[in-house]
Amino acid sequence: MKLSSQNLDARLDTLYDAIVVGGGMGGLSAAIYLARYGLKCLVVEKGKGRSLWMQDLRNYVGLDPDTPGRDILNHGAKQAIAWGADYLRGFVEDVTDEGDSFSVKVKVGKNNSIYPVFRGKYLIAASGVIDVLPELENMQNVYDYAGYTLHVCMICDGFDMWDQKAVLIVKTESQINAAFVLNWFTPYISVLTHGACEVGAETREKLAAHGYPLYEQKIRRFLGENHQLQGVELEDGAVVEATTGLINMGSIYHNQYLKHIPDLDWDGENLIANSMCQTSHPRIFALGDLKQGLNQVSVAVADGTLAATQIWRNIRRAGAPRKWEENLSQH
Repeated sequence: MKLSSQNLDARLDTLYDAIVVGGGMGGLSAAIYLARYGLKCLVVEKGKGRSLWMQDLRNYVGLDPDTPGRDILNHGAKQAIAWGADYLRGFVEDVTDEGDSFSVKVKVGKNNSIYPVFRGKYLIAASGVIDVLPELENMQNVYDYAGYTLHVCMICDGFDMWDQKAVLIVKTESQINAAFVLNWFTPYISVLTHGACEVGAETREKLAAHGYPLYEQKIRRFLGENHQLQGVELEDGAVVEATTGLINMGSIYHNQYLKHIPDLDWDGENLIANSMCQTSHPRIFALGDLKQGLNQVSVAVADGTLAATQIWRNIRRAGAPRKWEENLSQH
């Protein structure tokens, strides 16, 4: 059922088998499998996740290359609801471990917000990350190109930058190292720091040895039309010619609701999980970008399948087997 502030009261007394925090590719995959296993699950989706900004999905088997992420998310949410999952747009503010279940506090609505609390036996953390973009006075100028010809994932979109003039936009010196991986796809790389960091002599020498120009002025605006990048204008008026680019400025992890739970093991901002996506807390699972591993849609979808299956196994093994009672009565 699709929940909202108008009807969520009907679920406040429900003990879900699993609550899925995040309705991206991984979270929806988990919800679909949980529902088809006959388990009660709730998906809480904050909106505007990383997958929503994918203008096309060029490396996922079986989908047309120009399939936008938002279409997959909408279809996946409808599919999960059709199989019996509950789905709510809201922001998870807090998770409390109550021993045999979790209480999950959700903020619903931007204005006149309400804060319902749902309960679940298991928790699936699939809330993902959001990529840091260069901050300009006119952010719409960034959005006009991000996800089109200005990319955030080299693994996803390196092929689409092949032998093009590319800008690599960073905010720390260490992020410049991406240039020496990006050069597998194109050697025509200009590095832009957007005035965010100091670049040491060793890095400068390495860039010069590869023929990669370094620009340390702030970015004024991106140039082009119809989402096709043509160049980058810097604060001093200089224009860096480019038809594509990679933003490598880091990510913001949506994992704050888990930080106070003591039994979780972390590797930086990533949760450590086993082969079934189970964390060091036996009733918390982590999917996709929140756990260690490759940040790819295909991985997140597989993670959702694994986590849901392990939860089903745990619940199935703890319950009594179903018997054909009519046949038993004949003996």
